[in-house]
Amino acid sequence: MLRSGTGRFIGYNLLLLAGGAVVLLMIVSAAFIFSARSQVHATESLRAARVDRLVLEFISDLVDAETAQRGFIITRKEAYLEPYEAALGQFAKDSADLRLRAAEVDEGKAIAPEPVEELIKLGQVRMDLIGHNLANFRVGNFESTQMVAALDRGRILMDQIRQAGAVIRDVAASVRIARAAAMRDAATLLTTMISLGVAMIVVLTTGATLVMIRHVKEIDEARRELMDINQELESRVRERTEAVMRTNDELQRYAYIVSHDLRAPLVNIMGFTSELESSTEQLTAYVRRVGGDADDPDRADALIAVDEDIPEALGFIRSSTTRMDSLINEILKLSRAGRRVLDPVPLDMHSLVSECVDSIRQRFAEAGAEVRIEGRLPDVVSDRSALQQIFTNLLDNATKYLKGGQPGQIVVRGRLDRGTAVFEVEDNGRGIAETDFERIFELFRRAGTQDKPGDGIGLAHTRMLSRRLGGDVCVKSDGETGTTFIVTIARDLVLRMGRNEA
Repeated sequence: MLRSGTGRFIGYNLLLLAGGAVVLLMIVSAAFIFSARSQVHATESLRAARVDRLVLEFISDLVDAETAQRGFIITRKEAYLEPYEAALGQFAKDSADLRLRAAEVDEGKAIAPEPVEELIKLGQVRMDLIGHNLANFRVGNFESTQMVAALDRGRILMDQIRQAGAVIRDVAASVRIARAAAMRDAATLLTTMISLGVAMIVVLTTGATLVMIRHVKEIDEARRELMDINQELESRVRERTEAVMRTNDELQRYAYIVSHDLRAPLVNIMGFTSELESSTEQLTAYVRRVGGDADDPDRADALIAVDEDIPEALGFIRSSTTRMDSLINEILKLSRAGRRVLDPVPLDMHSLVSECVDSIRQRFAEAGAEVRIEGRLPDVVSDRSALQQIFTNLLDNATKYLKGGQPGQIVVRGRLDRGTAVFEVEDNGRGIAETDFERIFELFRRAGTQDKPGDGIGLAHTRMLSRRLGGDVCVKSDGETGTTFIVTIARDLVLRMGRNEA
């Protein structure tokens, strides 16, 4: 009888265990299935987002070309056509990318090729119109009425382009929303299935031995811990994604301000300043030619105005516009650096820093400073251009704020710290107050006595580049006897990018 009861007990337990195994198998299978579906939805959402970004870059190319056209027409300087030449090449690339990426969304079912081709056609017409306008202007066949008509036509074309782009962006947005909703539904269904499966397992294992019950409780506790860890990881990923999006938005906003709200009026100011200078020369010649009574106070005031006051005022305007143009170029450089694709390669850091020192050696000679590389700098796999900008900025900054009356000493050293490379640039200059340690890395912010030229961009640029290379930059100083900037970057940027940490 006992033996028979034992047999039934074992049979029941085996049946319960088999049922639990089946439930677990279903949960695992569902997890794999829904994970695959979520991956597909995420891929399509990313493709739609890529199309949205390409439409914005496509329109930005046309805006850059139009701004360059206006600058050239106003100033007649070939230098203002550089953005047009760059936009012309980028336009062809963005057109091809847009056509390719739009066809990838939902295997070409979401975004029809017709609106894409229409947008590209309108953009090409706009580019051709700009080229035609520039050609006519160079040969002098561009009267004021023709210029107004051409500009009006260009404005109408840009309105059509923006409307065509908005149609494509709306479709891409709908794809992203639909895919996000599908991912949420899949996650909800998977969570429901997991919850039901766990409940069934608990019910099945309740009839087993106390050891089995204890084991199930341990599994349940581990599951809750895993969910907490997953939630924390999701929160970190969300925060990091939001930070990246904010950074990208800021860079795009800077580029927009430069290309629209700053560059255009600056070009006008510079153009009309040139006209005022020419008019002043004519007025001066006229006043001197007319002559008159040498003792006439009005004539004396007029001569002072044309010889001193007006040239002085125009000089102030010219110097201010030149500084503003330099500031705009720095902002553009910062924006482009944030969008540039990194190219990690093996680097001999000792040679790279030596090249940076040689590139500004004249500055060291003028400041009476000596630069020394202490020991052997560790080699890394990273982006050469970004590192050159980082060390050039820091070396130039150290030279700028050396103390007068004593020899300047600048030391560069480096070391490895597990998966990171740490570099220090130390000087014996003025030092930085502790309250300004973070302030100096903010855009357009400077600290200490403002007796040196600068726009407050260099250190902000350095921090942005350091973070893109998988690290950061900080400063330490006692505020009196010198400053040390500490740059950390990923030792192997390829490995860091592969883990999506850069």
